[in-house]
Amino acid sequence: GGGPSPPATSGGDGAPGERMKPLPAPLPPGLGASERELEHFLRDALSSCIMLERYPRCVIQVVVQIVQADGGVLGTAVNCAVMALMDAGLAMRGLPVASTCVVFGGAGEKSGQERVGGGVTVWLDPTAEEESGEGHSTVVLVTDASEQSLILNSMTFGSPLSLEGLTCSIDVSNQMAAAMLKFMRLAVEQKVTKELQTLWS
Repeated sequence: GGGPSPPATSGGDGAPGERMKPLPAPLPPGLGASERELEHFLRDALSSCIMLERYPRCVIQVVVQIVQADGGVLGTAVNCAVMALMDAGLAMRGLPVASTCVVFGGAGEKSGQERVGGGVTVWLDPTAEEESGEGHSTVVLVTDASEQSLILNSMTFGSPLSLEGLTCSIDVSNQMAAAMLKFMRLAVEQKVTKELQTLWS
């Protein structure tokens, strides 16, 4: 019938880890995963950082709208959603930071982007063209910026990833997470400073 309906959840028992509604995020094709898989990736990454026990009868819904994309869409969606949650003032136990890497089996000449370890080349923040190429793996890693050894979520597209490639990806992602944490802190500080100036002006 017509009338209000209870908020949708991903499970029926109301467990803290299941009160995040799957995130509608229509992503560009070619990533090798279904839209539902990408939604679950986003939900799991965000659920791991929110103190859901403080919101027992609430559904936290994050809508990701992609206007234009040229690579790194899934990782960027995670980082934007985290910034939105911070801006909304939700209680968080950690700060997930996502990074996107393209992993090649051999060394390359892509100056300014790669970090080379042994026979593996890793390109950080690839374009859509670089992601869609053949003969390499695209890795999206979500790490906790406050505890970089903790991997919250990961997804791999393309060719199978070697252990060496995964290790190099984690190393590069940890470096990127440290830089991203500084950016997030700067953004929050600038926002708070501007609000204080407006409040007391």
